[in-house]
Amino acid sequence: MTLEDVLLQVESGTDKALETLKEYCRFPTISAHKKAQPETAAFVRRLLAENGFEAREYPTEGGPNVVFGQMMVDERKPTLLMYQHYDVQPVDPLNEWKRDPFDPTIQDGKFWGRGCGDTKGNLIMQLLAVQAWRAVEGRPPINLKFVVEGEEEVGSPHFASFVHANKEILKADGATIEGGDHLHEGTPKIELGCKGILYVEMVSRTASVDQHSSYAAIAPNPAWRLIHALMTLRDAKGRIKVPGWYEDARRPTARELRFLKSSLFSSQALKGFWGVSEFIGGDNDFELLRRLIYSPTCTICGFVSGYIEQGTKTVNPAVAKAKIDFRLVPNMKQEKQLAKLREHLKTKGFGDIELMPAAEKLESAAISPSARVVKAAIKGSIDAYGREPEVWPWSIGASAHGFFNEVVGVPSISGPGVSYDGSNFHAPNENIRLTDFVGGSKHMAAMFARM
Repeated sequence: MTLEDVLLQVESGTDKALETLKEYCRFPTISAHKKAQPETAAFVRRLLAENGFEAREYPTEGGPNVVFGQMMVDERKPTLLMYQHYDVQPVDPLNEWKRDPFDPTIQDGKFWGRGCGDTKGNLIMQLLAVQAWRAVEGRPPINLKFVVEGEEEVGSPHFASFVHANKEILKADGATIEGGDHLHEGTPKIELGCKGILYVEMVSRTASVDQHSSYAAIAPNPAWRLIHALMTLRDAKGRIKVPGWYEDARRPTARELRFLKSSLFSSQALKGFWGVSEFIGGDNDFELLRRLIYSPTCTICGFVSGYIEQGTKTVNPAVAKAKIDFRLVPNMKQEKQLAKLREHLKTKGFGDIELMPAAEKLESAAISPSARVVKAAIKGSIDAYGREPEVWPWSIGASAHGFFNEVVGVPSISGPGVSYDGSNFHAPNENIRLTDFVGGSKHMAAMFARM
């Protein structure tokens, strides 16, 4: 038997795997709402057990269970650990969905449903690779471990305690985190780390009760106060104005820039997917990609104050709130950046605005391109796609790399994966292309052989 036989077996098992993915995506596991967590964890544990893994659930204090499974075929063989999460993002705004987000469907060569790309589809894709090896050879060529948590979409507040308490069982020669994705034209992508995230809620309260808006000539308005505070954080070109914000940010190396200059990244494809007319930073693909990867961000995720329902209500509100996320590149740490933010607001005269950080635990992290797991992913891409993947120094999103790189000591990457530029993560109409699902599983199966 050859690797080619295994890759053909991936194709044979795809239809059944997609039916399993439909079943998985029907669980409305929105961690922000603490929904469907016990039953989804039980489903994942059962899936692992059915595919030959010794699987169990680990409780976390105050959080959902973490599912762990392992298949140890030979202690002399290398071990690959695959991290996933079974939770998903909220589906708001629901009226923007063209289909029920929790009634997954296959249409137009795509799988549609909340969580199919981020990241339930990646777990099923990886299990399809395992199934292919078991069907052809009776077992995978290496030892495999899975760890699947239920709170990544709210920053993994309870996963850190699990990692610190269970470092020994998480030991491996390399790890994959969630999954990489594909560019618009199908080139697979791997990422050697991730950005971190600092998520805060800012609250301005200027009175104990709302007032009639006729008093606005003399009454303070919390929405305007919060807007004025927010305007001190970022300029119109996206640069963060907090003093010292960039001092720890890792700069690109010459090698990394060479990788990016050869990238097939297309800003025009993103414009089409998103329906936007222009980007911050111009139209040069290389400069936009450089900005996307190496720039910290400050994003207003939501803002609310006063009356926003149908009709009118003439009111001067007492409270205004905004939710902000700051994406941090490697070497920037949450605690230090939060201290800078607090000092900046105080210095600018906004010390009265309450700053409440979320319990996010996802720090930035990155590894060397020379790591074994990176080389295996690159060689596996050649086996599966006939070409090397795009290699980005880190993901533009936040994920669990830091837990494995820094706490456990396991070098980790994102990829192989099932999604693409237009998968609509965290947005209505989340989808994956079926070709990327099959390609990602072949890439994963080949990577097993290349570890």
